[in-house]
Amino acid sequence: MLTAAWAITIALALQSPPQTSPPSSGAWPDDRPFTQLFQNLWKDLKAVPTVPSAKVAAGGTVASLAAHPADDNLATWAEEQGDASYVGIGNTIGSGWFEAGAAVATYAIGKGTKDARTTHVGSDLIRAQVLNGLLTTTLKVAVDRTRPNGSHYSFPSGHSSATFASAAVLQSHFGWKVGLPGYAVGGFVAWCRVRDRAHWLSDTVAGATLGMVVGQAVTTGHRARDWHVVPAKTTGGFALYVVRMR
Repeated sequence: MLTAAWAITIALALQSPPQTSPPSSGAWPDDRPFTQLFQNLWKDLKAVPTVPSAKVAAGGTVASLAAHPADDNLATWAEEQGDASYVGIGNTIGSGWFEAGAAVATYAIGKGTKDARTTHVGSDLIRAQVLNGLLTTTLKVAVDRTRPNGSHYSFPSGHSSATFASAAVLQSHFGWKVGLPGYAVGGFVAWCRVRDRAHWLSDTVAGATLGMVVGQAVTTGHRARDWHVVPAKTTGGFALYVVRMR
């Protein structure tokens, strides 16, 4: 059921008009996420330390710290409840393979149908998963927090960060009517990780925050709304120039 819901979210994104109509097909360039993998990754890394990202990170840090006191009690409760049948669905949706696969599929559909917008959004989704994987893995190894089930690398939740990264990309391009369902799926995935005792609550909040920072960094300068129409006086009248604001 949730797999279908996530597929519907992607479909809505592909069919919904962008928040501001791009002036031409050049507004949706193909960033070649495979052949330009490292070049794109470097650009995306440089886009992470920005004021908007810092605000998201600060808010998420506060939320994660606020959730920390509930970590033990919630983990104990989850253990007492036993296994939940729906957990497997969330674990599947939030896996890096599922999110990366959906991103690659979106890109492939765009290339196959010669739809520049779909191709570009697919490229951004791929770039988000690459950057998210790098940052999440680095933090996991650096922090090496023990999971509620006793295994390693609990912080932050990779399932949460991967799902929220995709949701943030969709929200950046298509607004809240697409982003909200994506974040709802991300919330479900995060809860499943807590319910499965794979993560502490604060891990999932931190993962969600990281995912949103990644999605925002990747789409910086890529959104249709970053294009602006600027009037300029010319000899004998005026002209309208379309410029891209980064």
